[in-house]
Order: sequence, then C-alpha cells, then structure tokens
Amino acid sequence: MTNGPTRLRCVWLCILTLSALGVTSLARAAGDETWYGAIKASISEDTIAQMQQSGVGTGQLIEGQLDGALEDRSVDDYTAGLSVAIGRRSGYWNMELEYTYRYRTDWDMVASTPSIRTITNVFSDVETNTLMLNAARRGSLSQYWSWELGAGLGLTLKSIDSRYIERATDTDPQQSFADNDRSTEFSWSVFAGATRALGGAWTFNARLRYLDMGDLEAGPFPQRDARVSAQHSAMELQFSFERDF
Repeated sequence: MTNGPTRLRCVWLCILTLSALGVTSLARAAGDETWYGAIKASISEDTIAQMQQSGVGTGQLIEGQLDGALEDRSVDDYTAGLSVAIGRRSGYWNMELEYTYRYRTDWDMVASTPSIRTITNVFSDVETNTLMLNAARRGSLSQYWSWELGAGLGLTLKSIDSRYIERATDTDPQQSFADNDRSTEFSWSVFAGATRALGGAWTFNARLRYLDMGDLEAGPFPQRDARVSAQHSAMELQFSFERDF
C-alpha cells in the first residue's frame, strides 16, 4: 500500500499526467472525432475477500477454539456511486478520463477470542475515490443501438475508518479503539455495455463493469497491536448520459 503524503501526491500526479496525455493524444489525429462529457450513476456489489488478521487474540487453542479465528473470510455489501468523465471519440473507439466517488462500504469482521472470554469485532467504513483511464470499442447493432467492450486502468484513493471492539463480559466493560487510514491502490476494470443514440448530441449508456480496487488494511489500533487486511473488488451496474461538444 502507498504510505506517506509525499509519495501519495507523486502517485496522483503521475496518473493525472498519463491520463491527460492519453485523452488529449486523440485530438491530434484527423477524422470523425468528437469530445464528449458524461454524468454517471452506479450501484455495485462490493466483495471484500481473503480477510486476514494478525494480533487479534493469541493464536492458541483454548477449549477447542482458536483464539482470534475469524468467523468469515469474505463479506459483501452494496454501494452507490457518482461519476463524471470527459473523453474523445475516434470512429468506433472511445477514450475517457473518469472520476468516481463511491459511498461507504461496510467491512465487518468477527473473531472468537476466548482468551478474554468474549468476541472481538473490527468494524470499518470504506469510502473510495477512483480515477480511471478507460478505453472502449463500440460497434453498431442497429440504427440507434451499439455494443461496447472496454477496460480501464487507474488509482483508487481509500478512506478507511475502523473501530476495534472487545465486547463486554460479566466482569469487564466493553473496550473500543479507533483507527483512521488513507491509502492509494492501483485499480483496473473490464466492462461491457450497450449505448443508444437519443438524438442530437445525447447518448445513453448502460455498462456492467468488474472493478478490482486492490487491498484494504486497517490497524494497528491504540493500545492494540492488531491489523486486518483483505482484497476489494466490485461488480458494478452503471448508467450514464453522454453529450457531445
């Protein structure tokens, strides 16, 4: 994962520069080329898989239970997103720079911790800001409809707010420790969709996209040297309106 504000700014600067060069390079060629802008809305099923932990519990068998064992290795949640994009069409090819904000994804973990006679939860809220350079090939289906296939490459900036909770017992009160983390991960996507010309300068686009957003990580927590990690991906249904200009 990317650490440190200086390195983070450098990574974002690199991807912004490369993306801008990719989009503007299409403007140099001759032919039936058009700039367009797009506003998009999406809903996705986010999958947080291969969850792991270190420092939660002792890792020893206690009365037949592994102290710190996770109850689940993956969780799913639904997330909404909003996007804006600017791109260039060159014949049947599109290239666009897309920014997407995705609302909170819940990343919840439960571990059995018999060493302290209770369970331990790690609850995290994950918000993402993604910048992608997308390339797509479109082909005609009818007078108004076209198909679309494409892929994207970019970065996802993640804001992860986590809480480490040791539940209360008959003798001990509940204890809770917070951690806030920011990280940047390389991301990629593949997508397929259909478009319909609406007349004039407007086009409607529906797209199904698989998005890999890299790793998640939280911890250590104040007074608890525990860390949790997982892999983050999403299957997204996206609708957009594009306007030529």
